[in-house]
Amino acid sequence: MSSSLISFASAETEHGRELPMPPIGYGLIAIGFFLVLLAILWSFRNTAAKLGETEHKLDQTH
Repeated sequence: MSSSLISFASAETEHGRELPMPPIGYGLIAIGFFLVLLAILWSFRNTAAKLGETEHKLDQTH
């Protein structure tokens, strides 16, 4: 059984389709995507503290 799998794997020498762009392009797209996500995350920094301050101020006025 294993010898037939080895012979089948070694017989498979033809290549599949070529990529539409170089592999480095996919990495650059991924890095750009993660940087956009980081920018979105960064835009919400310190929001919980701001919301907490307003609730705290409301408690002090009563």
